[in-house]
This record gives sequence, structure tokens and C-alpha cells, in this order.
Amino acid sequence: MPGILFVGGASIGHIAPSVAVQEALETMMPGIQTHFLCSPSALETDFIRKNGYDYSTLDSPRISIAFPWKFIRAYKQAGDILDTVRPEVIFSKGGHISVPVCFAAKHRNIPIVLHESDSVSGRANRLVGMWATKICTGFPLRTDAKYVHTGNPVRSVVTNGTRADGMRITGFQSNRPVLLIAGGSQGAKAINDAVASHIHELLEQCDVIHITGKGKTGAPIEDSRYFPCEFAREELPHFYAMADLAISRAGAGTLAELAVNGIPTIVVPLRNVGHDHQQKNAEAAVKTGGCILLDQSNLENKLVETVNTCLSDKNLRQSMSECIRELSAQEASLQIAKILSEFLA
Repeated sequence: MPGILFVGGASIGHIAPSVAVQEALETMMPGIQTHFLCSPSALETDFIRKNGYDYSTLDSPRISIAFPWKFIRAYKQAGDILDTVRPEVIFSKGGHISVPVCFAAKHRNIPIVLHESDSVSGRANRLVGMWATKICTGFPLRTDAKYVHTGNPVRSVVTNGTRADGMRITGFQSNRPVLLIAGGSQGAKAINDAVASHIHELLEQCDVIHITGKGKTGAPIEDSRYFPCEFAREELPHFYAMADLAISRAGAGTLAELAVNGIPTIVVPLRNVGHDHQQKNAEAAVKTGGCILLDQSNLENKLVETVNTCLSDKNLRQSMSECIRELSAQEASLQIAKILSEFLA
């Protein structure tokens, strides 16, 4: 039976790092058996399936008036999954799905290794952290024995893209700078709206790849210099390879992928969610010198000016590219894999 159960959901940011750790485990321990547990979202299940891994789903409740009854149901379902999979250790990446699973694991004396990607923990990870045997962190949070600063794991494929393949996919024809706009796996309406309002001004300066998010739209134009898509899987590494500048939310996973590729980034954090973790992530990223913080309230007024400032100064972009790599932890996946291996018989 599988030795490790990877748990996480609510976004690809809770799943992609687990895939990175899985890759490191397979290198260390060929034939290691694992299983993924995520929410029923098609975005998540498709991502896991296309990476070739076994998975189960759990419909876990968010806070609401019906939470107590829904949580009891989710807890029982989580227990059934644990009794079927029988993992030796849980690797929890957070999200509300992790709470009933890790609570059930605690009552079965199954050790839990938690990974906190962000610079501040959300409610779910604070709960799971009380039950965890070991807590790995993407940012340096604490120094006691329970905590290990590993950095944020990134899939190896993320750095394997080529500009030539990116040009083929997008159909771009020139050697103009390329702006990559990504609002996270669920998209960002505010960023999409600002891009739609200023697309003609942006296209005067660069070609634009715009990842809008599932079910969300980009600029209402047809232009060979503008490539919108709802979501990028196999294409994403090639987009990274050709990007001279990025506009992004401040999710820890996305920042880690931009950092390992050395892409100067304008970060637009989503405010007042999850203990304002994106703002804290953005502030930490800006301190490296590799990112510029643009508040969402200033998007309409400052977007074009900020992009033009970066694109018009090659030396600035080069400096930012070198600095943002400070957020990259090349050995994060391997370090976490070694920690997990300590719990395997």
C-alpha cells in the first residue's frame, strides 16, 4: 500500500509543490508508493491525473453555519480514505481539505509533515500545525526544533521550457520583449480587467501572454501580439522561458516558479484573504530586489507606467532577475523528501 499520502486542495498552489516532492522521492526511492487527496475540483483532479498519479477526492467544508455537520461528514470520509490507503506518513500542503484529513490522521497516530509555503500561516495550517510532527516552511518563520526552513518546492519541468517552443505556441513573430500575466490558477478578475483596459498601450511596448484563469476572459481583441489562455499546463515552462517580465499575484508557489526562472515580477497581491498572506509574501519578495509591489487599487492608474519602467531599462530587469532568484530554493523538494523518508518503514 502507498507509504505517503499527499493532502492539499483549493488551488493548484496546494498541489504542484507536492508533485515536486513526489518527483524527488521517486529519485531517492524508486517504486515508492504514494497517493494524492484533493478537492473534487476538475482543475485539481486533471492536474494530478495528467501528472500520472493516483488520487482520491474529499468534499471538505469551509466555515459556514452548516460547518459542524459537514465537518463531521468530511472527517468520517477522511477516516475511510486513510483506512483504505493506510499511509505511513501524511504530507499536508494546506487548504481547508487538510483539516479533517489531518484530524483523522492524528487519531490514528499517523505522523504529519506540514509544509507552510507562505510567510504567514492561514487558519487551516495553524490547526494542522498543532498536530504535525514536523513543519517545513517556504519562508523563515521560526527556529525551534519542530520547524525546518526548506524553501518552496518547484517541479523540475518548470525550468525545462525553451523560448523557441514558446514562440511556436504563441505564434509571436518578433524579438520584442514578452510580458507574462498570470493571476494564479483561478485567475484574477482585477488584473484581467486592467489588462483589457490598457491592452493597446501594453502592446505598443511588448508582446503579451495572458493567463486569464478558468472561465475568465482577457482583452476583447484579436491581435497576433496578444496570446490569451485560460490555463497553462505543458505550455507554462515555455512561457516562463520567453518572459522578460511578469505580472502576478503573490501566491508562494507562483513566486517560487518565477524565482527559479529568474523572471522580474510586478506583484499584485490579493488582499485580506488567509491572514493577508499574499501581502506578506509580496513584501518579502520585494525585499530581495527582484519584484515591484503594485497595489490592486493602483492597477488602473499605474499598470502601464510600471510595465514601461521595467521594459525600458534592461539593466533594471537584469538586476531584478538576479535578485528574485534569492527566493528560489533549489534543494527544497529533496530536503522535504528526505524528511518524509524518515517516517517510512
